[in-house]
Amino acid sequence: MTSWADRLGVFDLETTGVDVERARIVTACIAVLDADGEVVDRWDWLADPGVEIPEAASEVHGITTEQARAEGRPSGVVVAEITQTLRTLFSLGVPVVVYNAPYDLSLLDRECRRNELEPLVDPTPVIDPLVLDKAVDRYRKGKRTLEAAAARYGVTLDDAHDAGADAIAAGRVARALLAAYPDDLDLAVADLHGRQVVWYAEQAARFQDYIRRQKGDESFTASTAWPVKYPAHPGAYRDTQPIPPLEPRLGRVPVIDFSRPLGLQLAAPPSAPPAPPAVDAGPPDPRGAYPGVVPNLTEPPALEEAPEADQQPGFEDYGPPAPEDAVDVGPDAGDGDAGDVDAADGDADGAGRSDSRPAVLRIAAAIVTDPEGRSLLVRKAGTTHFMQPGGKIEEGESAIDALTRELAEEIGVELDTASAEYLGLFRAVAANEADTVVLAAVFALSIAHEVVASGEIEELLWVDDPDLLEVDVAPLTRDELLPLWERRRVQLF
Repeated sequence: MTSWADRLGVFDLETTGVDVERARIVTACIAVLDADGEVVDRWDWLADPGVEIPEAASEVHGITTEQARAEGRPSGVVVAEITQTLRTLFSLGVPVVVYNAPYDLSLLDRECRRNELEPLVDPTPVIDPLVLDKAVDRYRKGKRTLEAAAARYGVTLDDAHDAGADAIAAGRVARALLAAYPDDLDLAVADLHGRQVVWYAEQAARFQDYIRRQKGDESFTASTAWPVKYPAHPGAYRDTQPIPPLEPRLGRVPVIDFSRPLGLQLAAPPSAPPAPPAVDAGPPDPRGAYPGVVPNLTEPPALEEAPEADQQPGFEDYGPPAPEDAVDVGPDAGDGDAGDVDAADGDADGAGRSDSRPAVLRIAAAIVTDPEGRSLLVRKAGTTHFMQPGGKIEEGESAIDALTRELAEEIGVELDTASAEYLGLFRAVAANEADTVVLAAVFALSIAHEVVASGEIEELLWVDDPDLLEVDVAPLTRDELLPLWERRRVQLF
């Protein structure tokens, strides 16, 4: 028997602040999970938001203003691609899980309007685990953050406030909720979407009543709109003083033309008819593909200060008396207080990372190819796993600076930064460090001269066919970068 959880889209943003009217997108992830909760497709973005990223936000998601400007793509192009990817999922009838949907989807709506792009209109079907959790377990005390929900429902969240980790964990929490409360949640997805509209309105009304009764603020109003809070004055979100975007860095990386309707297609599930084939488009010119993306070259706007936290993204349930065998949440329960709201995500938080969580190691790595299209792997002294050349990004370094240093130290290559293609951020379990996740900024480059192992590198290996490898390979290389190299090789050779 099929259910809405058999195939889920998942979506999350990391941003510059919590105010959806002012915050900008920094990183984003959209993925698709199968019936076992495993990732079958994934897309990640790093944007230059065009404004300073407040230090408090950088401390949460790890992206600084300097890094976003050096490595991020123009904000308008990123917003266009995110929106069209979601539009495609919704058009295909794939439910999209968004934890605290009114934050992420409303902020995306404002980014579309700011960049003069067509926003999503009544996105459906949306699954919001925060709304579901409050509906089925209303009187539970404590926080309702994604981290808290993941812990309660047995979902691993090993890198909170990474857009990809949060999006995937939210999808798995949604699946766990369905398994725990089938009588309430095992519905046709359209019916479940409609019920969430009602549940969210009831939750907002209870929160509003609590603030007015207990805090004495008779003027307080909680929005009941879900999954998007639309602006009262749509025309007010045009950027009148945008800053020039970075130059496009398309290189030879295959690029989907997101300006074409349904240009992105997913493989259909076995029970459904096949989806139309994907549009095979060459690299588009972003300045022509997205109307309104290219701003006027005027003076940059004044830098925004980090907005004050909005209470509502994390409000708790307050309302009528609980049944005798239940305990209602009290005013000290947690994420209704402004101080508990995450400074960069809109999710209530405040406690920071637990010491038991895996560490995050930020690295720069390169897919190095020779004229025959082979890919270079290296093995460090004292280790058993082969991986791409590269290494840790030191404090104050950009990813490209770190890669330049590492390539010179490891294989004697002087990097021509103008020829290095930035391919994006990739994430995997670390091969040589316990309880660690690597977040890798990955570049591609081709070299025609001989390389030699030096520094801490003990062995070099040129790979022609990954299926014939008889050595241990690091998870990042095995699961992400070798498959990416093979796809690129088909395009380039």
